[in-house]
Amino acid sequence: MYKVALFVSHKPGLDVIKFLSKQKNLEISVLYLTGYETGLEKKMIDLAGIKYKRIFYGRKSYENNKHISFFKKLNIDCIITVFWPWILNKKLYSLSNKTINFHPSLLPSYRGWYPHVHNIIENTQCGVTLHELNESADTGKIWIQKKVNSLPTDNAKDLYKRLQLEIVKLFKKNWKKIKNDQIKPFKQRKRYSSFKKKEDVNKYDHIDLNKKVIIKDFINILRARSFGKKSFAYFEEEGKKVYINLTLNN
Repeated sequence: MYKVALFVSHKPGLDVIKFLSKQKNLEISVLYLTGYETGLEKKMIDLAGIKYKRIFYGRKSYENNKHISFFKKLNIDCIITVFWPWILNKKLYSLSNKTINFHPSLLPSYRGWYPHVHNIIENTQCGVTLHELNESADTGKIWIQKKVNSLPTDNAKDLYKRLQLEIVKLFKKNWKKIKNDQIKPFKQRKRYSSFKKKEDVNKYDHIDLNKKVIIKDFINILRARSFGKKSFAYFEEEGKKVYINLTLNN
């Protein structure tokens, strides 16, 4: 029996559980959830078909020596992290024969947070990557990548959802190859690396109405800081913030 440990969140996490639950001779041995998505996580638990004593919530649940000892006894073959918001400790992930992390950019570009936002603002190639875990965020060897097109009508939510969809498809297509050692991971090229912190997007939010701008760059900022009906970009009028939500159509 091939044993998998899952650290999952968001819809891609649910999709991965659906896929793996149908695989023969595979067991989801332990499931880690953020605890932030109650309804979605209930569906994940039901699909995983796992005992409650093998379900854990949040990072504190596994960042202790007692849990490391418990995890070691499971003899996990593969750890899979799907949009997991925290870096795993090497003491934990080194107990697995294989690791796979989902990242919505063409690594080594845009390691870290919100790559889709920076793709739109900087007008760069979008993509998705499956890679091994490492001690630093998004620096592990790459299993496989795929370029994903950004559309001129995309706001941040549109692109984010497309990247999520494509990375799940990439995983499903290549899971057996990774599992059966038919793909050899390769090192990332440091020359093209970049890292974005969570707060790096905040500098784009305040719009100075008196600043001269290139129209295309301005539109890209508004697209990148519009997430569906929600907006992060704003200007100030009489001491109040006025938010700008941009919708584009063909």
